[in-house]
Amino acid sequence: MSNYAPDTPYGKGGMPKDGYPPPKVSLASTNKENASTSSILLLTHDTTEIEVAAAGQNIAGKWISQANVDASVAGTSVLTAAANANFDFMVGNNLVRRFVVPRSVSVSAPGSLMGVNRAEGLYPAVAFKTFAGNGSVLTAQF
Repeated sequence: MSNYAPDTPYGKGGMPKDGYPPPKVSLASTNKENASTSSILLLTHDTTEIEVAAAGQNIAGKWISQANVDASVAGTSVLTAAANANFDFMVGNNLVRRFVVPRSVSVSAPGSLMGVNRAEGLYPAVAFKTFAGNGSVLTAQF
């Protein structure tokens, strides 16, 4: 299994810099205002990490498979109610978290023109929703 996530930065002495994000420029950035309903964010073909900020409200996120993306709506809603919650991660209000995109499928023979996200079989999308009320979800893809 290959390590597809960006490298941890190292200091002059060769020691890893804990708590620092990888030294990589964002591939894409988005801001979903008032994300009180589930919103899908399609990841680029080269995205292996995302950084998520919750502004004004706690948020929940769910990784979305290619099959659910292709089905348009089915299985893409993030549910936060106690009886039927289905989220994969949470970000607290006014916090920023960074996630390595997990594998969704095993790719036995990647194509020569695939980006690392598709070649490694990573999830191609993620959905976000606030827990209650209005808030913003800011994301950066790496």
